[in-house]
Amino acid sequence: MTNSPSPVRQRIVAEAVRLEEDRLGRILDDPMADARARQAGGDFEQRLVYRAGAMAQGRRFAQTLEGLSQARFWLLLMVGVLAFLAGVGAAATVFGQDATVNIGWAIAALLGLQSLMLLLWIVFTLYRPRGGGGLLGRAAMAGAHGFGRRFSKRPESVVVLSAVVGLMRRAGLGRWIASALTHGLWAAFSLGALLGSVFALTVRQYDFVWGTTLLTEASFAALVEILAAPAKWFGWPVPGPEIVSASRIGMSGEVGRELWSGLLLSSLFFYALLPRALLTVFSLLLMRRSARRLRLDTSLPGYARLSERLGPHARSLGVLDPEPPGVPGRETAPEKQPDPISGPVLLIGMELERGPRDWPPRLQGVNWMVLGRADDRSQRGDVLAALRAQEAGPGVVLVLCSLARTPDRGAQRFLARVREQTQAPVWALLDEGRGLEVRGIDRVRRSRQWQEAGSSAGLDFVLEVELNDSDHPGTRKLLELLVPGESGA
Repeated sequence: MTNSPSPVRQRIVAEAVRLEEDRLGRILDDPMADARARQAGGDFEQRLVYRAGAMAQGRRFAQTLEGLSQARFWLLLMVGVLAFLAGVGAAATVFGQDATVNIGWAIAALLGLQSLMLLLWIVFTLYRPRGGGGLLGRAAMAGAHGFGRRFSKRPESVVVLSAVVGLMRRAGLGRWIASALTHGLWAAFSLGALLGSVFALTVRQYDFVWGTTLLTEASFAALVEILAAPAKWFGWPVPGPEIVSASRIGMSGEVGRELWSGLLLSSLFFYALLPRALLTVFSLLLMRRSARRLRLDTSLPGYARLSERLGPHARSLGVLDPEPPGVPGRETAPEKQPDPISGPVLLIGMELERGPRDWPPRLQGVNWMVLGRADDRSQRGDVLAALRAQEAGPGVVLVLCSLARTPDRGAQRFLARVREQTQAPVWALLDEGRGLEVRGIDRVRRSRQWQEAGSSAGLDFVLEVELNDSDHPGTRKLLELLVPGESGA
């Protein structure tokens, strides 16, 4: 019997289901999962999570996520071991064949880079509270995701990884995961350097010297005293001014070996291992807090489409309306030039010939929010529910129609319903007109039929476009309206 997945994993599965449905342009029909989600109760987000877990596709995503998590664990463990070995190698470099060690070079080699990186982490954390996380941790995360994409044998892995990346941007979760990885890897490096130094100092005798051109002996002694302050506070013996003076290059160099060794080891512990270990624990605690606060963005169209299906009193929509009567007071001349749009652009596809690979369409410079496909009665109800769920009014609602199809009563009825659900302008875009002549269809007549259907439904504008052709006059006109000041070139 398997343990119940964590809330974060449940939300990753729900997000993966949403991404898959957005890719397909339709909701994955699973009436049993919908019914179980309604019976489970809770708020809308909880019903979304329960629905995704009860779906066959959701279970496949959960299995994929489990496999990716195991691969990620072993990959990060390997990276941690490599960081530890890198620390051991750094110590081995410092304590090489030469029996005389420059204490200044040793401290700089073992502490310099990571102290600088720690300082940069603190600066970025203070001045960019929503970013940061550490370059090392983000590189490890990127490597883990890339490894998963390349080596996972499940076709669902790309969708699951996209869901993971999307959710990690919420509630600061990704930031603290990256921080935990960054400090954890540096802690492993510091532990390797500390243990490597202990081993080298245990099995061989070293003399410690120092030398400087810019600093006076008194200045260097003051720096040593500052560096040794934590060890001195805990009663660890450290070099005094007389030992510093006697260890200068050119002097005997055979005094204070134990004191210099203690200074080096205590510096590695207090300035490298201890702060990194504490910051790792701190980041893990904040990561857990962010994970508890993680929530799905239920305002996204992919979730909003399900608001009525998963409602406590969901019912079948049935026939939406009889004959569309038109919308009194809203009928406009579709050929009238509209004003440029400012605000979110919502996109609906209706009975298109585009396959899943060509949906949603792309228009350079326009980032529209896809509400979904409306190819049958059920999908139309879902799209209308998503439209009603939009809290902030959109700038325009675009209904992408196919010139290859005749605007029948069902299409006109749906356009009228879209018009009823929003106060924003509603435009019909007539796409897929190429090849009509080969089929023996009069393109001008078909376009006029859609113009009349849009006018009867009360739409604000009807425009013939070819979204796959950026040089099409209608496409350029659409780009000018959605992105003022630009052409569709």
